[in-house]
Formats: sequence, C-alpha cells, structure tokens
Amino acid sequence: MTVHALVTLIRDAWWAASAPTSFYRMLHAESAPRLARACTAAALSVVLACATLALAFVRATGSDGFFLTWGFLSAIALLLLAMLLLLGGLVMVRPAALDLRAWEISAWAWVPAGVLAVSLVPAAFFAPLPTSIVGLAAWPFWHVAMVASGVSVFAAQRRVVTVALYLVAVFLVPGLLLAVSYAVMSGMAGA
Repeated sequence: MTVHALVTLIRDAWWAASAPTSFYRMLHAESAPRLARACTAAALSVVLACATLALAFVRATGSDGFFLTWGFLSAIALLLLAMLLLLGGLVMVRPAALDLRAWEISAWAWVPAGVLAVSLVPAAFFAPLPTSIVGLAAWPFWHVAMVASGVSVFAAQRRVVTVALYLVAVFLVPGLLLAVSYAVMSGMAGA
C-alpha cells in the first residue's frame, strides 16, 4: 500500500464517518463497488479501536502488555469483523435489492469505530474505564446511522425493513448467543 493510497483511504474514511449520506451518494455515482477499499477501511478502523481498548485495559490494570493485548484483541476482533461483515451484507442483499453494495455499506459502517477510537485515545490514557464504556456505548448508534444512510441512498424505499433486519442479524442475534453462552458456561462452572 503506497502512501497516496493510505492517505486516500484515511480521507475516504473521514468523509464516510463525518458525512455518510454525501459519501454514499459518491459511491452510488461510481460505476462499480470497490469492496476491497471498504473492507480495508473497516479492518483498519477495528484495529484502531482495539488499540484504544488495549490502552484502556493496560492503564486500568497497571499492566505493561500493551502490544500483546492489542494483538490478542485485534486477532479476535478481525475474525468477528469478517463474520459480521458477511452476515451484515447477506442480510441487506435481499430486502434492499443490492448486489456487492450491501457489503460495501456494511464495511464502511465500521469506520466510526476507528474515528471514535482515535478521538478517545487521550481520554483512554487518563480515564480508561469511563472511556471504554462511553466508546462501546456510543459506537453502535453511529454504526447503525451509517448503515441507514447507505441503505437510504441505494434503496430508500426499503430502508426501515433492511435496517431492522441488519440490527437483528448483527447486534441482537450475536448478543443473545453471547448471553446464552455466558449463562451456560457460568452454570457449568458453578456445578
């Protein structure tokens, strides 16, 4: 990746996070989706978010294992990102009548994680626990707003149904699976 390509990617990521509707209109005007660029931006954003969470964890626990924590978080998060991108795109393809644009919308919607992470680095250094809570609580709203903006540009008449299905598939179902897994594991540990 050249310096120019990286600068262009950062500029596009900032544009997507700060003005999603105009960004998605620009994507709509392009002839073909550029999924690799969107997935790269999503992956970099998630790695930046993991760096901020690792910094907050290290500061909160007094540990000195920042790079180990960052690497561990990044490995898990990138695996989850791949699964959620696949699931999010699949859920949007049918109701919104989209092609590869569904995955492009889903990928660009992960960019706020990186923007929020970069903006929270100073706060994570001085107040790690509140910063983690605020970041993890605020990010899903921005993510869903990005998905809604993208779907409204590409398939405005099916926005509500598509975003509702996306919420269920990307947030509700994995959250319920996590809660059930935790309950089962807690029950097994207590027995």
